[in-house]
Amino acid sequence: MNTARFVLLTTLMVAASSHCLAADFVLSPESSITLQGTMQTDLDGTLIGDWDAASNPDGTSTLPGVWGGSGNNPIPLEMTLTIGFDGTRVPEGNLDVMIDDELGTATISALAWNLLGEETIPATMSVTVLYETFRSVNPDSLFPGGVPVEIPMGEARVTSCLLTQQAPGVGTAVPVDGQPGAHELAVAVPVMMDLLVATDALGDLPMQMPLVLLVNGVHQAGDATDFLTITATADAEESTDLPGEPLPTIPMELPTVVPPGELAGVLLDLTPRTASVALNLSSDIFATHQQGPLGDLNGDGVVGTDDLLAVLAAWGACDACPEDLDGDGYVGVNEILLIIDHWS
Repeated sequence: MNTARFVLLTTLMVAASSHCLAADFVLSPESSITLQGTMQTDLDGTLIGDWDAASNPDGTSTLPGVWGGSGNNPIPLEMTLTIGFDGTRVPEGNLDVMIDDELGTATISALAWNLLGEETIPATMSVTVLYETFRSVNPDSLFPGGVPVEIPMGEARVTSCLLTQQAPGVGTAVPVDGQPGAHELAVAVPVMMDLLVATDALGDLPMQMPLVLLVNGVHQAGDATDFLTITATADAEESTDLPGEPLPTIPMELPTVVPPGELAGVLLDLTPRTASVALNLSSDIFATHQQGPLGDLNGDGVVGTDDLLAVLAAWGACDACPEDLDGDGYVGVNEILLIIDHWS
């Protein structure tokens, strides 16, 4: 070995003396996540009878005011759509955890969770409508205006909810007294939630929201398996103006008011104006990591020269590449230190 190489390796081995643990954890079926939320959208638009001289001559006509007029007229309205859900499911996914004993830090990266697994969460959907007074023909009825009216809109359900980490989460790792290999973790993890609500009347309603997942719990290193027992929680409340894109026309049957007991066929043309979301996520997560040589990039059971060469070949920024052993999105000196620390 020449002098320059000896000096380089000696320097790296000294720097690698700090003890790091890095592992990919897989969520176990004992995990559970409770998701509670309310989505509210304010819309405005019109309703009009579904009468058409050619295609539906026996349909309903709508006329403005108490006495109305003639023909089939659009009636201005405002609508508030509220969807609520609350359910507990078994999540699926994984996360990477790196613990630095010398610095007392814990870093979580590559968190990707499917909160619902293969299931869905039922949702309640309520709609209130405020419109001007109008009457209908076929059936004949008066609809007094100025008072919010609840109308049926069918069923809803949360069909998908995904968490994807957006940046490394760095927090603390404190050794547990009297429990070798155990650390108490406290890490804030920035994630993006992608949630999809399916409705009978309005189709699929997607939502995307950034969250900060607060992770607290214990990491326990074992002889063959490492264990992660944590809680992960997040709360968010957000309101936003919408771009004002009209929805497709919605056909529905509106219960008559005076007299009651019949259904008037109407068409709704609506444009969403504002939306607000309130979410609460709480979870008990159990995850495991089956140990193998950290840094064994070619899978031969040995951490050696080939693995070091693989790190050098991947040097630089990378997106979830296997050579990024500490999960910080960059292959560099830290990876060389980890390779040397686990040389076998």
